[in-house]
Amino acid sequence: MSGSSELSRKGTHRRHVQVFRWVAGTILVAVLVVEVVLLAPSLRSAMQRLGDVSWWWVGAAIAAQVVSMSAFGRLQRTLLTAAAVPVRQIDSTAVVYAANAMSVSLPGGPLFSTTFTFRQTRRWGASRVVASWQLAMSGVLATGGLALMGVVGGILVGSRTNYAGLAIAIGATAALLVGVRFVVTRPGVLLTSAGHVLRWVNAARGHPAETGMERIGEILEQLEAVQLRKRDLALAGWWASFNWIADVACLGFACLAAGAHPSIGGLLIAFTAGKVVATVPLLPGGLGVVDGTLTATLVASGLAAGAALPAVIIFRLITFPLLAAAGWLVFAVLFRSTNFDMDDDPDNPDEAGHAGHRRPV
Repeated sequence: MSGSSELSRKGTHRRHVQVFRWVAGTILVAVLVVEVVLLAPSLRSAMQRLGDVSWWWVGAAIAAQVVSMSAFGRLQRTLLTAAAVPVRQIDSTAVVYAANAMSVSLPGGPLFSTTFTFRQTRRWGASRVVASWQLAMSGVLATGGLALMGVVGGILVGSRTNYAGLAIAIGATAALLVGVRFVVTRPGVLLTSAGHVLRWVNAARGHPAETGMERIGEILEQLEAVQLRKRDLALAGWWASFNWIADVACLGFACLAAGAHPSIGGLLIAFTAGKVVATVPLLPGGLGVVDGTLTATLVASGLAAGAALPAVIIFRLITFPLLAAAGWLVFAVLFRSTNFDMDDDPDNPDEAGHAGHRRPV
């Protein structure tokens, strides 16, 4: 009886999973269809404003964006490899494409994107701690690279005060990276510090002094799997920076496609400003806000408005609808059948380890 009851329970669970997949998929398709309908007039208007463009430079801009996505995939792979989580470059890049599509297309996209990346990292065999560490480190390195890019752009356009800003940005980024590496390579120091804080919190709450220490020990034990050598840290920093460099190259090629010739400093400032305003998710992909910021900044750096607008249109067509479409295609082909798999127990390291053998590609 117990065997038949267990089979019945599993059958019911599978049906619930299938229903969940269909409902989630239907909602997702409905959201994307609504967005396409709403964005279609803007896209038609943008295409009409392009006029004569150099399609060779448009092709170069698309290629630069492909390189940028691959660079972020390599950043992710470098960090996971340091944590003894083997992953192929093609798998890592596929996750980057799909996560980016979610981030720019869905309401609350960054949350969906982060959750999706976390789940896929777990499927590759990473523990919860390592998966979270990888996401955090990727964000730290990317943010540091973007800050440096903005400061360098300010120097190139002639702002003398930015030399101090550059020194501060470099120092802060270096200190943060050294601190992270110190914690990862010497978890015992963190355990001692965390123990003192935890005992103080437990005393304030009237709990036994050692409450929670076992869990902290488990977390640090998982962090010990991360062997972040100086070479790995430097390589990760390079890929984080190269990701932005390729993005700026995409913007530069878009300008050349429109017949504009911007300065490197102007490109760096415009791109950094666009990324900063894109962090406020008012509309999918920062539609309107990012475009206006890019155009205004390029014009302020010396570009004629008649050349800046087509350049921004080309850049945004590549980095928003085209890249999002590619990401959703990757998701539909590689991840549709596994992303809503609720059979995996994320708290079970054995299942997470076995899931790591199920490659999306």
